[in-house]
Amino acid sequence: MEDELKKSIKDWLDYQNERQAELEKKYPPNPPNDVCKYALVKGILIENSFNPKVGELNELFETEYENLFVWTHDKDENSAIVINVDSKVKDIPFWKNICSIIWLAIQYANAFEGISSDCFEYRWIYYFESGKSLSEQVFNNLEQFDEIYLKSGIIIKATDIGKLAPEIELMLRDDKAYTALSMLCNSFLQHYICLICELSSHPYHDHLSEEPEIWEHASIIPNMEAAIVQACRSVEGILGEPPNSKKQTAVFKHKEKWIELTGIDPDSIFEKAGISYLDFYYKLFFDLRNPSAHSYGNIHYELEKSKTVQAQCFAAIVVRDYFNKHVLNLDEAQKKLRFNLDLLNRVNEDMSTKLTK
Repeated sequence: MEDELKKSIKDWLDYQNERQAELEKKYPPNPPNDVCKYALVKGILIENSFNPKVGELNELFETEYENLFVWTHDKDENSAIVINVDSKVKDIPFWKNICSIIWLAIQYANAFEGISSDCFEYRWIYYFESGKSLSEQVFNNLEQFDEIYLKSGIIIKATDIGKLAPEIELMLRDDKAYTALSMLCNSFLQHYICLICELSSHPYHDHLSEEPEIWEHASIIPNMEAAIVQACRSVEGILGEPPNSKKQTAVFKHKEKWIELTGIDPDSIFEKAGISYLDFYYKLFFDLRNPSAHSYGNIHYELEKSKTVQAQCFAAIVVRDYFNKHVLNLDEAQKKLRFNLDLLNRVNEDMSTKLTK
């Protein structure tokens, strides 16, 4: 009896192992691969004012490793972005994927208004067929209840992505731009400010930051410290560490670097702090960043919200001017990324709809 039980258990385990092996052969778990190279982008939807039919798969643009498409998967539902990813991404040291780049470009274009940690995510599809509906696709990495949210996210036009071509192309081409904007976005996630109001010269502002009440201060110090560190890292990624202020030759070369990379005169006044840009960089690096990055068990109780705001505004200006100096113009960027101008021309800029043709 015992031998029969052991044999039955062994047979059952063998069957399960064989079944698992067959499943893994049909549905290999390591996308992208030959049968799982398309991914739906969760968190972003494309409205249908370009008048698509159900099942349409329209190329949007392409990069070295990724081809992006607008896929109209169901009747009267907003379209989705799906990406065909080359398996070569597994062989490179770091895959600077287009999903993260589009998310960064949108935050930048919106001046970080309403920034959220809900980044766009790849949801891999086995044996993708554009003629099948969304519910008919077989996904690799759907989490519990994830399917409910595949049709939710920000709703934009295909032309909205088209307008971001200069920023997208620059981040693909330039690691400095990608890294600096990544750090800056993270700074705003840690400590949100209304950048438009903070940098506006208009005398009336709706969203200027105010110092916390005494009972609020303790809870926001860690967020302000993290925001300052990330803002400093953002600038450092572009300009490098400020030189020894006593070595005039090094300071002069550093000033030349400012002008070359950003067009900013480092001796001009950073109005938010009332001192020169260069002087504030020294202050940011040594007086704000260092105590924020290294606590040594001390409470950084002297940290003011206004100093955090200055650091974030400073970083935003440096990143903005670096981007402005190095981006291609819109036509050049769209051409380089092979944007589908026929698709963009189909978009109706005067209306938004999820209705299909």
